Amino acid sequence: MLVLVADAGGCLGVDLDSGAFVRARYHGEPGPLATFDVVSAQIADAGHPIDASRPETVHLDHPPEHIGALSPRRAERWLEPLHHPRRRNLLGFPGAVVPYWTLNGDQPSLSLVDVVAGPQVHREAHQYECRFTWQSMRYHLPLVDRDLTNRLDGVGWPRYSSRDLESVLGRRVRRLLVALSPPQEGYCYKVVAALLPGA
Repeated sequence: MLVLVADAGGCLGVDLDSGAFVRARYHGEPGPLATFDVVSAQIADAGHPIDASRPETVHLDHPPEHIGALSPRRAERWLEPLHHPRRRNLLGFPGAVVPYWTLNGDQPSLSLVDVVAGPQVHREAHQYECRFTWQSMRYHLPLVDRDLTNRLDGVGWPRYSSRDLESVLGRRVRRLLVALSPPQEGYCYKVVAALLPGA
């Protein structure tokens, strides 16, 4: 698996065998995982119900083992095919929120979005918000990358331009990993799970 970002109870990435997105869930801590790390683990035998809001989910026997890393240029082989199709609604529906009961698992819950102008991040009352333009539409979505938001907390600014983000991250942001959140009071929300470099 090519790691894109770690999240609570697992990580999001790309299955290097199939080239598909995967949400790996596991118990325990694998140690720090960085963008474009390569990890390996065994899929658990026990059956788990399919989550219609996150159909890419797989459950692992144990935390993944770190076996290497790829440069952004080498990672392009797996990332390029996963870019969100143009002229289609982001994650398959318009707007920023969808009722959980309308989902049946036939739409992806992860997608890569190219950002030509670069995103901005603003600190709101209880969260950070990522603002970006894609296909002439302006999006304001919650930023849920815990490592990044912790770093932004340390800097303490109320807003970050694309150049500010480049300074904090040490790289220029070329694409966003947009994800569907777990159900919250019956609704799932589009969120930005990670800010990713390009080749």
